[in-house]
Amino acid sequence: MIKRGLRITLSFVLAALFLYLFFRKLHIGQVVRYMGQADFLWLAVAVGFQLVHLTLRSYRWRILLTPMKGRIGFYNLFSTTSVGYLISFAFFRVGEVLRPLMLAQREGISKSSTVATCVLERLMDFLSVAFLFGVYLIFLFDPPAAGTGALDMHQVRQGGLLFGAVTLAAFPALYLMVHFRHRLFHWLDAHPSLSGSFLPRLLHSFMGGFDAVKSGWVFVLAWMQSIAIWLVITGSIWASLKAFDLPIGFADSLLMMGLLSIGIAVPTPGGVGSYEYAGQLGLEGVFGVEANRAAATILVTHAFAIAPVILIGLALLWREGLDIRSLLRITREAEAGGQLAASDKTPRVMGASR
Repeated sequence: MIKRGLRITLSFVLAALFLYLFFRKLHIGQVVRYMGQADFLWLAVAVGFQLVHLTLRSYRWRILLTPMKGRIGFYNLFSTTSVGYLISFAFFRVGEVLRPLMLAQREGISKSSTVATCVLERLMDFLSVAFLFGVYLIFLFDPPAAGTGALDMHQVRQGGLLFGAVTLAAFPALYLMVHFRHRLFHWLDAHPSLSGSFLPRLLHSFMGGFDAVKSGWVFVLAWMQSIAIWLVITGSIWASLKAFDLPIGFADSLLMMGLLSIGIAVPTPGGVGSYEYAGQLGLEGVFGVEANRAAATILVTHAFAIAPVILIGLALLWREGLDIRSLLRITREAEAGGQLAASDKTPRVMGASR
């Protein structure tokens, strides 16, 4: 409880800090006026992209779960993904634990291995963002369109290339670790102090979720889905920018996607504050957008990025008769007991199965 309290406190402190940095030089009246000028047709397009994004994430998860179960129901994948995002936005990312717990219970598969596929998803997302960001900086960066703000784009490009190189090295390392894990377990067995502990059992169960990368076709399909997911997210950002008639094309939206991904990764509630500040750096610092117009754009972009997911999650909770309080209690019990990692004896999660 103390650790959870510290995490929550830190999240609010970070959100407050970034919100201060975001709002400190703005004229609120002008920001509101710009927000009122948004083209809601383009915002509807942004919402459409978000729905496609959720669908693609559900299909990718099905692909990664193939070694555990041949064909998992799409409804269960979509429902648990949406509810997981809702809980994460509202309650400090605990949905990342709840999502695999719910799906494993509904489909009768290993909970710890399902958690591992979620970790693999995170890694693939990270690498996809790094890949697309690197492609933009190397091949698509156009100084007449970008680089008119205060940031030194030479430094941005160097930083992006370094970021991409470091993260791309992680996936081959994971691939090798999965393929040669028998050697790792042999080494563990050779050390009695380790072999008698829960560590080998934990690794066996956890790495089972990474079996998907051993299959070439699964790996290729999941990688293609990951790239498609982040291109669709870029499309949603681009549509939101078009709603404010900003002269930023789809290719340049890849840079905004990279910056906003960093912002949403900061552990604040729903990315509040950090998302806005990252978007402000991009629109003002790179593209030279006027401060109040940039602020209005990024506030609306954030709202239309998370609101559809929250509404879908709430609708599915209501449809399935689920209760947020009970879901949070189950997640806390699973985290506190280490149940997701060490065993599959987790409390039952109710809900529809399709």
